[in-house]
Amino acid sequence: MKLHSIHLQNYRGITDARVEFTDGVTVVEGPNEVGKSSIHQAITHLRDDKSSSRKGSIKDIQPVGADVGPEVELHLSTGGYELKYRKRWLKQQETQLNVLRPAPEQLSSDDAHDRFLAILDETVDVDLLVALDVAQGESLAQAPLAQIKALHSALSESGAEVADHDDFLDRVEAKYLKYFTAKGRETGEYKELIAQVPVVEAAYEDLLERSRGMDDLVDNHARAAARMETVRIQLTQASEDKEEAEKASAAIAELKTVLDQVTDRAKSAARDEQIARESLDRRTTLIEEVTAAEDAVDAGSKEVSELESSQKEQDTEFETAQKAVDAKQEVLNASRSSAKDLTRELTRARARADLTDLSQRLETVRDHDERRTQAQATIASIAVTSREVETLNSLATDLRIAENAKTSAAARIVATQVGDQAVTVDDAIVGQGATEDVAVVKDVHITIGGIADITIRPGISPAELDQAITSAKRAFDAECERLGVDSVEQARERAHRRADAEAVLAESTSTLKALLGNEERTTLEAKLARAQELAGANVEDSTGDDDSADGESSAERETDTADEADTTATRSIKEFEAAVEEAEKAADTAQRDLDAARTNLDRLRTSRDEARVATVRAQTTLQEASAQHVRLKESLEQARAAAADEDLETAVKAAASESEAIAAKVTEARANYEAADPETLEMQLQNARQLVLSKETQRETDRQKVDQLSALIDDRASEGIYEKLAAAEETMESARRRLSRLRRQARAIDLLRSTVLAHKEEAQRKYVAPFKEQIERLGRLVFGPGLSVEVSENLEIVSRTLNERTVAFESLSGGTKEQLALIGRLAVATLVDSDSGAPVILDDAFGFADAERLNALNVILGTVGQRAQVILLTCQPDRFGNIGGATTVSLS
Repeated sequence: MKLHSIHLQNYRGITDARVEFTDGVTVVEGPNEVGKSSIHQAITHLRDDKSSSRKGSIKDIQPVGADVGPEVELHLSTGGYELKYRKRWLKQQETQLNVLRPAPEQLSSDDAHDRFLAILDETVDVDLLVALDVAQGESLAQAPLAQIKALHSALSESGAEVADHDDFLDRVEAKYLKYFTAKGRETGEYKELIAQVPVVEAAYEDLLERSRGMDDLVDNHARAAARMETVRIQLTQASEDKEEAEKASAAIAELKTVLDQVTDRAKSAARDEQIARESLDRRTTLIEEVTAAEDAVDAGSKEVSELESSQKEQDTEFETAQKAVDAKQEVLNASRSSAKDLTRELTRARARADLTDLSQRLETVRDHDERRTQAQATIASIAVTSREVETLNSLATDLRIAENAKTSAAARIVATQVGDQAVTVDDAIVGQGATEDVAVVKDVHITIGGIADITIRPGISPAELDQAITSAKRAFDAECERLGVDSVEQARERAHRRADAEAVLAESTSTLKALLGNEERTTLEAKLARAQELAGANVEDSTGDDDSADGESSAERETDTADEADTTATRSIKEFEAAVEEAEKAADTAQRDLDAARTNLDRLRTSRDEARVATVRAQTTLQEASAQHVRLKESLEQARAAAADEDLETAVKAAASESEAIAAKVTEARANYEAADPETLEMQLQNARQLVLSKETQRETDRQKVDQLSALIDDRASEGIYEKLAAAEETMESARRRLSRLRRQARAIDLLRSTVLAHKEEAQRKYVAPFKEQIERLGRLVFGPGLSVEVSENLEIVSRTLNERTVAFESLSGGTKEQLALIGRLAVATLVDSDSGAPVILDDAFGFADAERLNALNVILGTVGQRAQVILLTCQPDRFGNIGGATTVSLS
C-alpha cells in the first residue's frame, strides 16, 4: 500500500492544503498547530468513520466558528488497485470512491465506504496498517505485532514453520485437558478417581473396624451385666449400714443436747461473775485515781512556784544582755562608717591614678579601630583579588593568542612604493623604497595617488579560529563583568588597593588585639567612665569652669584633670590604704564583739523563752490536775451512794460459787458425750450415706450401659455389617485398578505434551529469529555493535543487552524505549513484502533522542525508505535533515 497525496479542506485549522507523498521518505514539516497531526488523524477518520458519523471526535475536527463540513481526499495504491477516496462530514455529508485501476469504478455513500474497506481487507493487512501508524504521544509503546498476518508470512518464509504441527498439538492438548487443567492440575474422571479412592478406602476401613468391634460389644455387654448385679448386692448392704448408723447418731444427739444446755448455763454464770468482778475493779481503780489526783495537785503547786521564781531571774539577765548588744552595735556602726569613708577616698585616689592610662589607651584603640573599619570598607568595595587578576590576565592572554592565530592564518599584503606616486595603506604613508606588511583581518584600503583606490576584504577564516576568538572574548568579557572592571590594568590597580587595605586591616587587628587583650573596647570605655565617676566631685570641681570657657573635648579635659591629680594620687594612695586597713580591723573587732554579745543574748532569750513555756505548761498541768481531782472525787461519792464497797465484794464471792457448781455439771455432761465417740460415728454415718448414693448412681450407669450395648448389638446385627464389608472391599479394589490405569494414561499424555511443547518452543525461537536479527541490525546503528535484544513469542521486545548489561524493556529510559519500539515497527516494514506492506507514518517521533542518536536514526529511516514508504510529520525538520533521498514538504 502506498499513499500518493492527501487533500484537506476545512479540517480543524486547515482551510485548504494538499500534500504529495513520495514512494520513499516524505518529511512533512511546519510549526506547531499548522496541521501536521491533522494529516495523520484525517487518514484514520477517512478509514474508520462514515460521513454520517456525528460522534465527538468528528465534531472536534470542524473549524471553530465556521459552519462548514470537514473534507478529506486520499489518493493511494494498494495491491492491484489505484483509487481516490473522499469524505465530507457534518455539513452536506458525502462519500465518494473512484477506482482508477484495474477496472474503473465510481461509488458513493455507504457503498463507497464498504467497498473501500473491502479493498483494504483484500489487499493489505489492516493490523499491519495500524501497527505502522504511530500517533503523537504513542511512540513509547510497542505495537501488537503477534496478530499481523503479513509479518507471520514473512517470518515463516525466512524461518521455521511453526504451524505445521498445530493440529497434532491441538489433539494432544485436547487429550491432555481430559486429565489436567491448563495449570497442570488433575481434572475430570482422573481427578474424581484420585479423590474417590481415599474415600472408598476409608469406608472399607470403617466397616472393617465396625465388624471387629462386634465381638467387643458382646463381651462388654456380659461384663456390664455382671457388674450391675454386683452393685445391686453392695447397695442392699450399704442401705442396712446407713440405718444402723442413723440410730446411733440419734442417741448421740440427745447427749449433745444435754451438753449444750449445761454449757449455756455455765456461760451465763461466768458472765454474771465477770460483771461483779468488773464492778469491784472499777471501784478500786476510782479510789486509786482520786488518791493519785490529790498527789498530782500537790506536786504541781510546788513546781509552778519554783518555775515562776526562776523566770523572773532570767528576764532580768536578758535585759542586761540586750543593753550590752545595743552598745556594741553603736561601736560597730561607727567603725564601719569610718572604714567606708576611707575606702571611698582610696577608690577616688586609685581612679585618678588610672584615668590617664585608660584615656591614652582608649584613644589609641579608637584610632586603630577607625583604621580597621576603613580598611574593611575598602576590602568590601573591591571584589578583585590577586588570584582573580591572574585569572583575568590568563584569559586576556588566551584572547591575544586566538587573535594572533587568526592574524597568522589571514592573507597578508606587502606594499612597496617603487615610483614617485605616493602609496598609503589604511591612511599610513609608505615611504620611498619602504615596505608595509599588513594582515587582512578586516577591510584594508590602499591608495595610489592619482592612480587607484583599492579595498581588500578579508575572506572567510577557518571556523575554529573564529570560534576560538569568540570563546576567548566571551570568557574574558564575562570575567570583566563579574569583577566590574574594563581591563586587566584596572583589575590589577584595584587588587593592589585591596591588598594595601588587607595589610592595614591585619596591622590594626593585631594592634587592637595587643591593646585590648581579652577585653572589648566597650569594656575599656566602661572602665574609663567608672574611673571618671569614681574620681567624683574633684574632677568636676577642677574642670567645670574650663569647659564653658575654651570648649575643649571631653577626652582632653579628662586627660588634663588626670595629669593634675596624678601627683596627689600617687602621694596619698598608700596612706589611704593603711588607714582603710586599720579602720577595717577596728570594724572586724567590733563585729566580733557584737557577734559574741548577740550569741549570749540569743542563748539568754532561748533560756527565758523555755522558762516561760515551762511555767505556762506547769500552770496548765496544775489546773488540769485540780479539775481532774474534783471530778474523780465527785464520781467516787456518787458510786458509793449507789453501792457500798462491801456489797460489791459480797456479790463477787456469790457469783464465783455459782460458776464453780455449774462448771462441774458441764464436765460431767462432756465426759458422757465424748465417751460415745461422736466424731467416729459421724464419719461412719456420712460414709454410709455417700456409699448408698454412689452405689445407686453406679447401678443406674451400669443399667444404661447394658441397655446401650444391647441396642448397639441389635443395630449391628440388623445392618448386615459383614455383607457391607465384602461389597466395600470389591468397590475399593475396582477403584484402585481404574485409578492405576488412568494414572498411566495421564503420565503418558503429560510426557507427550511436554515433549511436543519443547519442540514447538524451539521452532518458535527459530521463527522470531529473523525479526530479532532485523531489530539488532537496525538498532546497532543507534546503540553500537554490542547490542542484542530478547524477543518474546508475541514479538515484543522483552529486554535489551548492551555491552553485556541486560535491562528489562520497561526499566529503560523513555528515549531508549521510544527508539527500540519504533525500530521494531521499522523492522516489520522491512520484513513484510512491499506489495502487501503499508506505509510507516510517524507523528512527532524520536522526540527523546539526542543529536548523536538522531543522526543514526536518520540513517535507519533512509535505509527503510528504500523498501517501504515512510511519512514523517514534524515541527523540527532539522531532526530529519540527514535522511538520504528524503523529500520535504512544508506546511504554512
